[in-house]
Amino acid sequence: MSKFRPNKPKKPRSRNSKRQELEVDSRLLFAIAAAIFLLIYLIVGIIPGLRQSYIGKLLYDQGQAQFVQFIVVALTAIVVAFTGLKIFLLRTEYEALGKIWIADHIPLDRPDAHEVAYFQERLIKDGNLVALRCGRILKAYIQSGDRATANEFALDDSSFYLSASESSYAVPRILVWAIPLLGFVGTVIGISGAVSGFSGVLESSGDVEAIKGGIGNVTTSLGLAFDTTLLALFLSVLVMIPLVLVERYESKLLLGIDVFVNDKLLPRLRKKSGQVDPATIDRAIEGAIKEHFPNPRDLVEPAHSYAQQAAKSLSTGFIAEISKVQDVSSQVIAQVNDIKQQTNRDRQEFLNFFAQQQQANQELVQQIRSVIEEIRSKNMEAANDLNAQTQGIGQQLENAARVLENKVGSLEIATQKMSDFQHIQQGLERSFTSLEKTAQLENVLSAVKDNLAQLQPILQQLNKPRRITIVEQDNHQNS
Repeated sequence: MSKFRPNKPKKPRSRNSKRQELEVDSRLLFAIAAAIFLLIYLIVGIIPGLRQSYIGKLLYDQGQAQFVQFIVVALTAIVVAFTGLKIFLLRTEYEALGKIWIADHIPLDRPDAHEVAYFQERLIKDGNLVALRCGRILKAYIQSGDRATANEFALDDSSFYLSASESSYAVPRILVWAIPLLGFVGTVIGISGAVSGFSGVLESSGDVEAIKGGIGNVTTSLGLAFDTTLLALFLSVLVMIPLVLVERYESKLLLGIDVFVNDKLLPRLRKKSGQVDPATIDRAIEGAIKEHFPNPRDLVEPAHSYAQQAAKSLSTGFIAEISKVQDVSSQVIAQVNDIKQQTNRDRQEFLNFFAQQQQANQELVQQIRSVIEEIRSKNMEAANDLNAQTQGIGQQLENAARVLENKVGSLEIATQKMSDFQHIQQGLERSFTSLEKTAQLENVLSAVKDNLAQLQPILQQLNKPRRITIVEQDNHQNS
């Protein structure tokens, strides 16, 4: 079952019954071709660089054959638009072919099942080519109930699409053939105008300068005339290669759909017990094809005969115009020889001037070299002086560094001695502090000794024997 979007179902195409799903919409085709035509001429005409370039002259400055150039570019735009639209359609169908699949739970072996009918309707509504073909095959299978009938229908459907695909490329092929033919027509018109203009110059003027100017105009007109053919041939080759590749791309798509139908769909259908005469079915289908579908050869042969007649008339006119050119070719050759001699003289003068200029340039180069050598010698002397001064300064700096190193050593020794002196001073301070504490202790001991001397008589008196009398008094009497 194909992958559908339930919110936005695709509408079935109106041309499905004619097997024209891969046909290009003519209105859209001509609209895109007109846009390409206008865009080319607007871009080349607006941009100054392109307008003055060779491409701008090919598109705008073609003289009497300008209208042929417009037709050539317009036909090229139509083929390019057709190729682009075909690529878009085929790419969409390729994506649909890669996404479609048939679920295993659908009972395709029972043509009268409700699931098969629902699946066939969903395929028809999908709108893609592979889904429509599978839907039509399932419809034939539901109506007949036989896989052989569905297989025959699939083969006929495939042949219909191949015929429609071939016929859809008939008009672009005719346009590709017509583009170089129109280029030849433009060349013939340009040659005719150039020869007519030169004949008028020869008849109206006998001056050599006027004839030279006429020859220049003739050669310019001939160049423009052949530029028309050049552009037409280039555009025809440019659009023919993508057109062939797109046609092959479409053939691969149809082959891929046939492979999908034969590998994924038809093997799951049921065979009917009764047999139908295949020859009868073949004759019926062949008659239907002959009745309803045109033969592609009927479309190609008139175009081919028309192209042959146009080429024949073009070659006849081209030979007639060339015969006119041959009448004046001798005069043109003589004038060209004169111009060639004048050109040789001018060339010799230019070579002499160039040799003189080259000699002057060599003298100037020699002077520049001498100046450079002088500057180089002065620079070398200055560099040597600077080097000597640098060496003297370096020697002085080394001597100063050694003196400074000696001074630093003396300072380190003095610093060490100062550190030792500080340690000695700190030891003396601690000694003085301890001595002060010792003197205070002696004063305290002498004071204690004096106090003990004063207490000695008292202690001696206390040391004598004592008699203690206890007296009781009556508290009431005292009161």
